[in-house]
Amino acid sequence: MPFARRAAALLLLCGPAPLAAQDMPTILPNDYVLHDILNQQRIEASIGRPNATRARPTPAARSAATTSYRPSPAVSARVREQFTTAMTRVVGAQGSRQLAGALSAGDPVRNWLQFVGSDGLRGGDAADALASYWILNWVMANDADSDRSQALAVRAQVRGVLLANPGFTRLTEAQRQEMAETLILNFLMQHAAYGEAVRRGDRDLKARLGAAAVARFRNEMGLDLRGLRLTAAGFARR
Repeated sequence: MPFARRAAALLLLCGPAPLAAQDMPTILPNDYVLHDILNQQRIEASIGRPNATRARPTPAARSAATTSYRPSPAVSARVREQFTTAMTRVVGAQGSRQLAGALSAGDPVRNWLQFVGSDGLRGGDAADALASYWILNWVMANDADSDRSQALAVRAQVRGVLLANPGFTRLTEAQRQEMAETLILNFLMQHAAYGEAVRRGDRDLKARLGAAAVARFRNEMGLDLRGLRLTAAGFARR
């Protein structure tokens, strides 16, 4: 997932993206918030532990719960509509219309897979979507990069956290898709802005995007992205 070395693929998003990525919180569907879906204590417990010793759900919970979903076009359409409506307060009505046009002109999940597929991440799974979003924000916060082994380790880390959280395991299949695809849209907006900053060599914009990522995760998840390092075993404390 060499974010820092890739140019923005969604050029149509580059109009509203830089402003939005600096100012936007993580937009999630309905009343989901990251600190509810991702319980901070469980995240803290998972950071820095070897995979073998991380807290895991019981065998019964594993058999009943999953992070995957079967994509529904109707859910995808609803997610795009909700996302562009929520973005209006950040980019204004004109920017929201531009964003809606860009999203309807293509397949956001396919666009996302162009960035993350080479690292083994895949569609149809909330753990993959959240792993990519967390890594991207860490990359922006630390002006760093990531590789396949790290991405797969974070996916395993995230899956364990999600499946250990009753708030997540109670989600329906449609709700898992809503969560995943909304995170993907957040990813695409932020990646478009960061990719454009890299392409232009705009250090000031990169710094602002990094600061926004730090603030977003501190406020919403209680995590200090600059206090984490990314390893082949996932995120660990510095």
